[in-house]
Formats: sequence, C-alpha cells, structure tokens
Amino acid sequence: MNNLQQEPVLKVRQPAILRLWHWSNFIVILCSLSTVIFAKTLLHANNNIEMVQKNLEESNITVTAAQARSVAHDFNDLAWHWHVYFGYFIASLLLFRILFELFRPKDQRLIPLIKKSLGYLKMPAADKARGKHYFMVRCAYLSFYLILFAQACTGLFMSYSDDVESLKAIRHQVSNVHAVLMWFIIAFIVVHIAGVVRAEFTRENRGIVSDMINGGGQDA
Repeated sequence: MNNLQQEPVLKVRQPAILRLWHWSNFIVILCSLSTVIFAKTLLHANNNIEMVQKNLEESNITVTAAQARSVAHDFNDLAWHWHVYFGYFIASLLLFRILFELFRPKDQRLIPLIKKSLGYLKMPAADKARGKHYFMVRCAYLSFYLILFAQACTGLFMSYSDDVESLKAIRHQVSNVHAVLMWFIIAFIVVHIAGVVRAEFTRENRGIVSDMINGGGQDA
C-alpha cells in the first residue's frame, strides 16, 4: 500500500520547542485580546469621566468633564500601550515559528503535510472522513498562520505609521483591517478549543491537551 493510501495519523508528536511556542502564543494572544476588551470597556475614557471627577472632588478639586476625560484617557492609553507590547511579542513568536518551519525536515513542514493530506481524500469511503478531517485541520492551521501574519503586519504598520507622514493617510483603513482580523483570530480560538474539547471525548483523539504538554503521539 502506498503512502497516500495509508491511514492518516491525526495525533503526532510535537517537539518541546513547538509546544512551548504553542502555549506562549496562546497566552500572549489572550493577553493582547484582554487589553482590547479593557480599553473598550472598563478603561474607556468616556466610562471613567464621572469617577475621575468624583475622586478629585473628595480632595476639593473641581474639574470639567473635558479635563476629567483627559485624565481618564491616560488609563486608556496605558491599555493600548500594553496592547502594542503584546503585539511585538506576537510578531516575534510568529517570526520564530516561520524560521522554525524553514529548518524542520521537509516532510514535517506544514505545506508538504497539506499536500500529503490531499492523498487521504482519495481513500475508500470508510476512511475518507478521517482523511478529510486531517486535511481540514492542516488547512485551518495554515489559514490561522496567514491571518496572524497579516494581523502582525497591520499592527506593526499602525505602530510606526505615526512617525511616517506618507503612511498616515491609510492608517484608518489599516486599523479597520486589523480589527476585522481580530475577529477571525477569536473565531479560530473558539473553534479550536471546541474542537479540542470534542476530541477529548473520542477514543481516537483523546489526550490532545496532555500531548501538547508532554509531547505524546508520534512523528508527523
């Protein structure tokens, strides 16, 4: 039986460095998303004007709403500063992932694995479901990396566009793209977690979480 007809291995052993990257990326992305949530809600300047005025009045200091908003805006700016820092971290992790991919054995790289998985779609009907799942998972990973790359690029663009006059004209459009990509990333995380939870209740794929901690599986 040739390799294309072999049953796809859905659980593979991941090297420690890739597992560390996975969890680091997950944590940093969550932290980055958290800064957006705080900046848009609890730390939004308009939501804290009254609190600033009230606290200053307790010290016998009276300020206008505009002055209070300026003070409250500093807290909002702090949240966005942390968002930028986490963005740099994400970009660094992504660069590492790209370099790691380039130096992996060719048969373990994502693109060759996707090409290999195309062969699984030609398997007999009884095994085709697993082959299709294998193919879709690999394509989902590739899509996520491409979206994350675009997100990092748009984020870096906004970070430096204020210093380049010619880039300011399209900063708003890039910001809109950055915001839309964020929702794709959130959707991927939700679907990914749901898929992992579902897999934990199947005999074939049980133990995915522990495998991403201690390795598990076998080589791709």
